Amino acid sequence: MKHAINFRLDEVVLKTIAALAQDLHTSKTDIVEQSILQFAAKVNHKKNNLLQYAGTLSENDADDLLKSIQRDKTTKDVEFSL
Repeated sequence: MKHAINFRLDEVVLKTIAALAQDLHTSKTDIVEQSILQFAAKVNHKKNNLLQYAGTLSENDADDLLKSIQRDKTTKDVEFSL
């Protein structure tokens, strides 16, 4: 069951939603729902991409990487055995 909610959107966003709904022959609700689901999938995909590296560094390599990041936030010249 769908629930009515209230929130404020910028006029440009409202016009974009309306134009998409008209072009795609669907409801504005469907446009918003699909947009939110796609955004959530994108965010979760980024999280999963980072998690794939969890545990790949040895403890010493991870410590060296953290020290390097803290020492110089623009240069990461550290070799790792992945």
